[in-house]
This record gives sequence, C-alpha cells and structure tokens, in this order.
Amino acid sequence: MNEYRKNVTIVLNFLKGRGYAQSTVKNHERFYTLLADDLAAKDITYSPEYGKALLSTLPGPAWLPKSRIENAACISKLDDAYIHGCIINAQASPRKSYSKLSLNSNFENHITRFLRSRENVFTESQIANVKRRCSLFLKCMQSKGRMDPSEITYGDIDSYHEELAHLKRISRVIEESTLHQFLKFLAESGKAPYGLYLRIYALETECSVNLDDFPPDEQSRLIKNSSEGQVRLSPERFLSEGLELIRLHQEAGYVQKYTEASKMAILQLYLFLDYHNLWYDPDMADIWLHSDCVKKRLFKGCSWNTARRIMFMFSDYVTSGSVHFGKKLPRGINGINNIPEWCLTPLLDFAESRRKMKLDENTVKNDIYSILRFCRFIIGEGLSSYGDVNGSHLADFNLADHHGTPEGKNACNNRVKRFLKYLYRKGLNANPSLYMALGCSAAPVETVVVVLTSSEIEEIKTFVRNASTDLEIRDSAVIMLGLEMGMRSSDIASLKLENIDWKNRSILYRQNKTDADVWVPMPVAVGNAIFRYLKQSRPRMAVCRNVFVDFKAPFSGMSRNICYSALKRALPDRDVRGSGFHVTRKTFSTNRLRNGVRPESIADVIGHRDTESLKHYLSLDDERMAVCPLSLADLRLEMEGSDVL
Repeated sequence: MNEYRKNVTIVLNFLKGRGYAQSTVKNHERFYTLLADDLAAKDITYSPEYGKALLSTLPGPAWLPKSRIENAACISKLDDAYIHGCIINAQASPRKSYSKLSLNSNFENHITRFLRSRENVFTESQIANVKRRCSLFLKCMQSKGRMDPSEITYGDIDSYHEELAHLKRISRVIEESTLHQFLKFLAESGKAPYGLYLRIYALETECSVNLDDFPPDEQSRLIKNSSEGQVRLSPERFLSEGLELIRLHQEAGYVQKYTEASKMAILQLYLFLDYHNLWYDPDMADIWLHSDCVKKRLFKGCSWNTARRIMFMFSDYVTSGSVHFGKKLPRGINGINNIPEWCLTPLLDFAESRRKMKLDENTVKNDIYSILRFCRFIIGEGLSSYGDVNGSHLADFNLADHHGTPEGKNACNNRVKRFLKYLYRKGLNANPSLYMALGCSAAPVETVVVVLTSSEIEEIKTFVRNASTDLEIRDSAVIMLGLEMGMRSSDIASLKLENIDWKNRSILYRQNKTDADVWVPMPVAVGNAIFRYLKQSRPRMAVCRNVFVDFKAPFSGMSRNICYSALKRALPDRDVRGSGFHVTRKTFSTNRLRNGVRPESIADVIGHRDTESLKHYLSLDDERMAVCPLSLADLRLEMEGSDVL
C-alpha cells in the first residue's frame, strides 16, 4: 500500500497547489480512503486496469460514490500519478496563477456595462457565471500587460484558447461562447477590434480557416494578389466599406436573413485578412471564396451563394462608388476551368468563332456544354491531345454519352461534329472525315401536341377568380398572358411597363427568341389581371421597369421560372412529363385552330414568321386525329394475345 499512499499524496498535493476548492480536495480524500478499504478487503494492489474495471462495472460496488463523473476524475488523476508520476496537463485546473489578480477599474467597467446590457437575457445564476468567465479572461490579459481591450491581440486569443484545452468540449464551448458575446459587445461599442470576437467564435465552432489550410498554389496567389492587386484595401477599410454596404442593403429593404448572412461573409473575409496581415483585392477575394477549405468550413449551400453575391456587390461598390442592387451576378460554365490547357484553349477559340457568326449566346453556351462532355470523356480515356482522337474514341463516346431523348443526343453529336471539323481546319487533328464517325440516334419525329384539358382551364379560371394574396394575384396575371395571348415565359418575364398600351388595349413587345416585334390586342381578362396586380400587389418601392418584379428587395425583374412556378401553383395536381409553361402557348394556338381562326392570323399573334411551325398543331391535334382513325386490320398489326386482326 506504500505505492498507493505515495500516489494519492501526489494527487492531493497537486489539487492543493493548483488552488482547487476545499470541497473538491475533501471529495478526493474520501474517495481514495474508500478505495483503500476496498483494496485491503480484497487483499489486492491498485492498478490503472483495476480502476478502469471499477468504473465499467454496473452496478458499481456499494461503497462507490454515486457521481460517476467525480469517480472518473478521481481515478483519472490517480492513474496519471501511477503512469507518469505527476498529473498531466489534461487534468489541470482552470484556477491559474493570474486568477488571484485584481482587475483594473477599466476592465471592471467593461464587464459591468456588458452585464447591464444582458440583464434581460441571463438569469441571476447565469450572470454570476458570466462575470466569472469574463473576469478570468481579462485577468489573463492583464497578466500579459494588456490594460485595455484595444490592446488584446490575436495571439492572446489563441493562447487563451489553448489554456482551455483541459476542459471537456461542452465546457470549453460554454466558456468561449460567453467570451464571444463579451468581445462582440466591446467591438460593437468601439472598445475592441472586430476580429477578436470573430477569432474566438471561429475557434469555438472549429470553423477557422488559416492561410496554411490553402493548397500551396492558392497560398501564393492569395499573397500575390494581396500585395500586387489593382484595388487594394486595408482590412480596416474593407470592414468599414463592407459594413456600409450591408447598411445600404438593410435600407433598401433586404430581408434580415440575407443581410445577416452577407454580413457574416464580410466579417469572415475581414478576419482572414486581418489575422494574416493581408489586403483586400477582388481577385484575391475570389480565390479565397472559391477555395475548397472555405466552402467546406465556412459556408454551406445557399450561404455560399449569398457570400458570392455580396463579394460581387462589394467589388462593384468599391470600384464604381455606388450600389447597383439589380446588377446580375456573372454566371460561369461549371467545369470549364477544370480541363487542361491543351483541351481548353481550342474550345474557347471555337466558341469565339461561333460568336463572330452573330449566333445567340445561349447557342454558343450549348456548344460549350456539349463539347465539354466530349472533352471530359477523352481526358478520362487518357488522351493528352486532340490529335490522338480517332474513330474508335468517337464510337465509345457515342455509347457512353447518355441523354434523356434521342433529339437531345442528336443535338449534342452535331455540336461535337462541328468542333471536330474546326479542329481539322486548325490543324489540331489530321483526319478530315473524323466527324463522320459520330452518327445520329434518331430520325426526325412528330409528337402529339400536349395542351391543357378543359377541366384544367376551368381550374385556372377558378384560381384567377379566387386569387387573394400578392403571389396569387401575380400568378394570375402571368398565367393569363400565356393562356390568352400565347406569350412565351421569357417574354412575360422581360415585359416592361411601357410595353402595355392601356388606351388601345394592346401589348407591343420584342420577342426574346426571334428578336421580332409583336403587336397583339390585349383581352379584357388579361388587362384586368395585370391591372389588379399593378394596383394591389406590385411592390411600391420597385424602380425596375419590368412588369413582374420580386417581392423582396431589391425588387428586381424575375426570371422565366416564375411562369412555370405560377402554373404549378394554379394546377398543383398536374403531372405531365416534359410539359412546362409552354403548354399555355400550345393551348392558345390549338384552341384558335379549333375555333376556325386562320393559321396566318395565329402566326401573327404568336410572333411566327410563317405558318410552317403551326402544322403539327393542326395535324397532330388529338380531336382532329380522332375524326380519321386508321384500321389496325388494314395495317396488319397484331394485338397482344390475339391473332392478326
């Protein structure tokens, strides 16, 4: 028992030397006395293995105190004495040497102000604990020679975080959460740097991103752009301008959730800049934002999109000097920067040559998307040059590249074919006939026109009559434009207030798809729906000239998706695969044909240059097809389970 008594003495001396409470020391003494009696009764010596078995036995011996946590603490310290001859740091008490210091009056005043501001938040017992945590932190700072919150550094925050390592995670989070609130209060009062509370919050939530976390190439680019960028702002200037931008968003009526997420993105980048003594530059911020470590640790899902949006707005704000809330965020093509240079340069050159042919930008983008599929395939095959592509590769690509419809497959193959011809003309592939190895998957087909049924049309009319909320009123106007005037969703979304001629009850607009000017009479039902929306539901603060605008700040124009969403809300039970809002345009045209309206007149109304595109509306209309059915017997077709008819 001599060794046991020696190790118990090591533990008790440690507790007394560290300044543990007298009750804690007595609890340890009582436990070790009971344990000694147990060992003597069993005539065995103590070992860490016995202590582990003692804790794992359920139910425990009758002599064992009920508090499992306190028992584990006593055994853990005793095991340290047996194994190490001392108590390791993980068992250290939070009672540090500086805990006996008296806070200066400056620090005392800051704690008092903070507690007063939280009187309605914390209970009486919580206030006592909060005061203890804040006091201990400031005593630690005072022991380092800091006499004012403004003198505290990031190094002080990091070292204090390390001093709390002995605590269990939940206890450490509680400690640091209190300090996070306290330092935030000081920062918002102008008494401490903003970065301090951000840093301790990052450590508390384990969401910190340091320069060392970036790949070496990104580190060098971050440092280079920070020091050599064209638009360089100090961290303090970046923070000041960023918070002003957030304030302007709040004044413009942006919802709180968006402004808070935007502010957090600004603060996160400020912390990174200030902690590493870097300066802001738009390119540097872009590298930071798009890095995998930032995406995974700081932003999730839509919060990253919000961060991307506010960084774009900030860049525009500091370069132009004003805020353009309606400015569109540039959208890149996913994956285009992930292919090697030998693959990328000819692709971009081809796309530029297509633009010079005055093709629509969407057409060029579709070319790029299809060719990217081809590029990813040949890269996966191990090729390192377009010159290595042969007919076998194209045959394998044709088999591996799946599409939803044969028509989609044909369109993709035709785009790749054009690119292969371009590669030959540029000397990047020596085979002039290589494109012929990529065939077609389907012959041209005609399909039955899908239109709204009479019951669905009645359901829409009921929806319009009963519309009461702002969203329902806007949906009604959108659907009526498609159903009663045959307008495309893109044209509805871009319709301007000045396009409507109320005096002559007509709408004059330029079609997005054909770039043709169209003048059409406006039915009374459509005019009423639009007028009701403009008078009752369109946001008064909207300065955008689009008829249909977002209900949230900055009240900008909507995308074409609002049309499909409106139809979906009006017909929630409709589920026809591949049939979107365009069904209203098909219904408009088909109904006019059924009512005997001349195709030429319909073509004028819907903006077609001729009646060719209307033929399938007439020839494949189900009611007209039913008038002239073909006999299966004449076609010599067999019915399943029967003889030839």
